[in-house]
Amino acid sequence: MNNKFFSLDCDDVVLFEKDTFKISRLRELVIREIINKWRQKICTYKTQITDSSVGSLFGTISTGDESIPFNEVKINAIKDCQVLKIGGKSWQKGKLEIRISIYPNSNKVNNLCLEFYPDEFIETELP
Repeated sequence: MNNKFFSLDCDDVVLFEKDTFKISRLRELVIREIINKWRQKICTYKTQITDSSVGSLFGTISTGDESIPFNEVKINAIKDCQVLKIGGKSWQKGKLEIRISIYPNSNKVNNLCLEFYPDEFIETELP
């Protein structure tokens, strides 16, 4: 993967093999799926956790008499796709990087970042 990327706007469109999404909708679906999977695991192990503290499962890890607090839990995925930027004339092939950061021991807002790494970087002029 090259090191040149661009952030995606809410109205940009991403095409996977069979599905197409506006970036705003993809963000909603990724966040919802992460939360749903987390809750399913919690229910499986019959552990109770509040909706507001999804990241608290990994807030602290016990190692016997000691505990290790975690400041950030990161989830990262890379997927081949094509992107059509707002005002763009054609689809660009490349890779979508999805990074999720959960801050279990902080008041920081959990973060979802989507970046597109085109196979071929095309310089475009902004109007």
